[in-house]
Amino acid sequence: MRLHSDQLDTHLKRSSATPIYFVSGDEPLQKQECIDLIRKHYRGRGYDERIIFNVDKSFNWNSINEVTKNLSLFSSRRIIELRMAAPKPGREGGGVLQEYAAKENDGTLLIISSDKMDKSTKNNKWAKSIDKVGVMIQVWPIGPAQLPGWIQRRIQIKQKKITQDAARLIAERVEGNLLAAQQEIEKLVLLIEKDLIDIEDVIGAVADSSRYNVFDMVESAFLGNIDRTSLMLNGLKNEGVEPLALFGALMWEYRRLCSIAYEYEAGTPLENTFKSYQIWDQKKRSITAVLKRHSSKSLDQLLNYCATIDKTLKSGHRDRAWDQFNVLLLAIAGINTNKLQIS
Repeated sequence: MRLHSDQLDTHLKRSSATPIYFVSGDEPLQKQECIDLIRKHYRGRGYDERIIFNVDKSFNWNSINEVTKNLSLFSSRRIIELRMAAPKPGREGGGVLQEYAAKENDGTLLIISSDKMDKSTKNNKWAKSIDKVGVMIQVWPIGPAQLPGWIQRRIQIKQKKITQDAARLIAERVEGNLLAAQQEIEKLVLLIEKDLIDIEDVIGAVADSSRYNVFDMVESAFLGNIDRTSLMLNGLKNEGVEPLALFGALMWEYRRLCSIAYEYEAGTPLENTFKSYQIWDQKKRSITAVLKRHSSKSLDQLLNYCATIDKTLKSGHRDRAWDQFNVLLLAIAGINTNKLQIS
């Protein structure tokens, strides 16, 4: 049986025990929420023991058979979670899953999760065997046009409402990252006491447009906007932003850039890499721009300079880090500086 994620709650309330659930997709929040919902439902039915298998190249597929053969000392009912990066169990794994689906497994629930499953994979024998006796759910990313509506529905679950303009502003700020959108929703519900959240509430509590934003500054550096990047850095400093917090956000973006550069130089098409890292259209332009200026080697050299900044932040001279931030950002933006000395 195949279900949309929105149908899962109703299915769980109406159905008897289902032996297998396969949740796939490239959107982590929705995928995890489906798994949490299934797990919570079956815990209410006495499935108290939980066994987790993370599948990698060295995974022993016979472990699943061993677990199902051995009686539990703790619970007569249990949940086995099989976490696969890609829905490609191979010949051995496919055989084990097909065999598992064909036999009775009373008191055992198998939850399988993976990235998105393509059409050819769905036609494999092991996938069809799971589809026959269990439930297969594929979650899909929320597109830019649908995200404001998704935010409004999430707010309603929290017994509040949000205007369309306010929801659209949140959607623009998070750029398709549902985890970030959910965090903003939780923050708004906590901070705003009134029932209807408007755009002024969002600007004041979430994304004050009068303040310089760290991620906007990094994007400006990626695009090579030297003057604007320096102006934004000074703005953050004047606002009293903690340099350690700025460094953490900067490194999160920079390490992701380094990983993309490695994969791109290794031959992975850039669009495929963007999809893998869930890079939205707004970010593609800035990352493409910085990749034209820097190779993975030059990015590595700048990463070494980041270690120098880290030492400064851990010393008693944190204020010096602002000058180092400026040197690093200008180098990313394309300025040839001789100040990148590793100390």
